[in-house]
Amino acid sequence: MVAMSENWQTRQTLLQRASDPKDHKAWEEFEQYYHEFIRMVLFQMNCNIDDHNDLVQDILLRIWKTLPELNYNRDRARFRTWLSQLIRNKVIDHFRKVKRVSQKQEKIREETNAEAAIVSEPELVEIIQKEWEVHIVKLALKNISDLFTERAIEAFELGMEGVKTTQIAEKLGIKENSVIKLRNRVKHRLVKEIQHLREELESV
Repeated sequence: MVAMSENWQTRQTLLQRASDPKDHKAWEEFEQYYHEFIRMVLFQMNCNIDDHNDLVQDILLRIWKTLPELNYNRDRARFRTWLSQLIRNKVIDHFRKVKRVSQKQEKIREETNAEAAIVSEPELVEIIQKEWEVHIVKLALKNISDLFTERAIEAFELGMEGVKTTQIAEKLGIKENSVIKLRNRVKHRLVKEIQHLREELESV
């Protein structure tokens, strides 16, 4: 994981460092952050789960090869827009490859017609946006979890799930105002970490 730091603005972001093919440590960190996210997107695209591992590796390899070019064209497109195009193209290529090599042509046409079955680019941008918001909150919460007690994290997570303050207080055996204080402390730190991750993972 990327180490948390209070001096976030004085160094290169993870995306900037990962765009350097020689910075292997930065690329390893990038993979840790994006591997599961790409898998989540493929699931939303209804890709065969047995193909996920190969597709994720193919997509990560393509990112690694192409990321330096994006760094030179940062004004043309946001990273997630570029990523959605890359994922969609890779999935279409995969479907076409499956269709070519399979001997059961009729079945493949029904199950993996690339042009008909694949989500449109605008739809994929929306999927990636929604999945990214969920993913980055999970990453941020994981990153800050060691800074708080288990009770504080549980109080915050229960609040996120819509559980009422009175119910949380009863479950944790504390007063309602203590629940509010714990949630606010976690929320305040979480917002900072999300901002940090956005800078690290969205800026090239």
